[in-house]
Amino acid sequence: MQRSQPLSFFDELKRRKVFRVGIGYAIAAWLIAQVAALVADSFLAPVWVMQMIITLLVVGLPISLMLSWAFDLTADGIKRTDYGEVTGSLLVSNKLILILVSGLFITVAVTLYLTWPRGDRSIAILPFEDISPGGDQAYFGNGIADELRLELQGLDGLRVAGRTSSIASAQEDSKTIGETLNVDSILAGSVRKEGNSVRITVQLTHGGNGFTIWSESYDRELENIFEMQEEIATSVAGALGVRLGVGTVNDFRGAGTQNVEAYEAYLQSQDRNLTKQEQIRLLERAIELDPNYAEAWSIMAHRTLATVWDSSPDQASEIMDRAYQLALHGVQLNPESAVAQKNLAMVRGSQLDWIGAEEGFRQAIELLADRPIVSTYASTLLRNGRTASAQKQYAIAVALEPLGGRPVRMSWHASLAQGRFAEAKEISDWPGVANRIENYLDIALNERDPEALKAAIQALPKTNVATIVLYAPVLAEFESPERILSMLRDIYRDENLQWPRKLHDIAMVAAYFGDPQFALKVKGQEVRAAVVRLATLWYPVMSEVRQLPEFKELVTDLNLVEYWRAYGWADACHPLGVDDFECS
Repeated sequence: MQRSQPLSFFDELKRRKVFRVGIGYAIAAWLIAQVAALVADSFLAPVWVMQMIITLLVVGLPISLMLSWAFDLTADGIKRTDYGEVTGSLLVSNKLILILVSGLFITVAVTLYLTWPRGDRSIAILPFEDISPGGDQAYFGNGIADELRLELQGLDGLRVAGRTSSIASAQEDSKTIGETLNVDSILAGSVRKEGNSVRITVQLTHGGNGFTIWSESYDRELENIFEMQEEIATSVAGALGVRLGVGTVNDFRGAGTQNVEAYEAYLQSQDRNLTKQEQIRLLERAIELDPNYAEAWSIMAHRTLATVWDSSPDQASEIMDRAYQLALHGVQLNPESAVAQKNLAMVRGSQLDWIGAEEGFRQAIELLADRPIVSTYASTLLRNGRTASAQKQYAIAVALEPLGGRPVRMSWHASLAQGRFAEAKEISDWPGVANRIENYLDIALNERDPEALKAAIQALPKTNVATIVLYAPVLAEFESPERILSMLRDIYRDENLQWPRKLHDIAMVAAYFGDPQFALKVKGQEVRAAVVRLATLWYPVMSEVRQLPEFKELVTDLNLVEYWRAYGWADACHPLGVDDFECS
């Protein structure tokens, strides 16, 4: 019998179906890559996931060809291929189907495992870098980031890191930002503004490894800035795989105005290097350009109320009335604004409507529980004498935006009121806490440590009016309380001697040197004019002041008793029956 001739290498490749397997593998690999890309995009996979899959598919080609050469799929199972015929296109089809289905299953399983969301998505939005030729558009870049942050906060399934913590972490690398702020993605960008044209570039990166998830550039005329912000917000939400909620991105209005000049004035007013009056003038400009600009009305109320700290008590009533009208109009224009509700609540407190303030803060927190809103609520609790509750709210505010452990600036008052002097000093030592030297003076007065008080007085600026007319003489007469108290009365009556903390300083020194009656008279005058200074009433040095009958009259006149009965008593006071109370 005649023996068959040996096959050529090319014929042997064909007989062993190597070419068919190679073509089938290429088709299957392409299909696998398409499905993997769809799954990865849907679940916000970092770039390395697709890179890994493509690498595995490429490496799998020679492996599949070698397996095809050595083995064949037959009706009796997988067998080593020998010389001779192996028939059955059905078996070849089965081999290809097996490769295709197995590859698809493994790829989808791996991709889902790597990218399946663990809880809500989270993002930090960093300030946009100013790369404009003049380098003078930082406020504009910060405004863009702020608007995106506020917009994305309203989306389902997305947790947005707060503004303050995002700014504080801006110089760190992606991994550090991700770990510090506990976010899985970071949005950064740049703004370049020339004339009436603006280019905004945004880049979304993975918080764990810094790989780019998505990036885009937008070139627009300035008149279309609001449409551009909406487009960016929508794109970012889509890239994060977040379902848009009703009335969120589609109602985007760019902080409540469509007037570009008004918006620009508003953004400029946010510069903390400006004085309060300069900020107010810019906000007035924004309102002049757009009278329905709710955010500008509300922020101007806040800035106006803040001028009380730098004004004399006889100006306080006029300032608070002005702030109230501004805040009320802001809420009327946009009742769904948490910031507007917070600012109105704050002004209501200054108007002695403590119950209205409490309700307003609760409504604001329900709309948006962020660090600024919660900490402002805590400061109102502090003024109401609920210092322990205030400290809890300050702690909540810090937990919302840790900022590397940075405390809320006003929280040192709560620590001082509870006699936690070391804690009050620690908070006052943090960078950015205003009036640190004066804070140390107040702490020393409450510690009742003569040497600490002398050291605090000596640390005061020598050119300050208060130092010259009050504290330097106190230091000189320190061992003679009678002379000091007599001098305090002379300074109190002298209308030519004025400084913002005059009544506060006199009341504190009077309480320290043993004249609670005079301290209450002076402090009562101050807080009736400017209730933002109420926190001092709850200091330890004021203990004897709080036990006077006239103190009960003061807090009743300030509407605090009505509030206490509704929401909880001050830590230093408690009810006596239905109609009476006492404080210590």
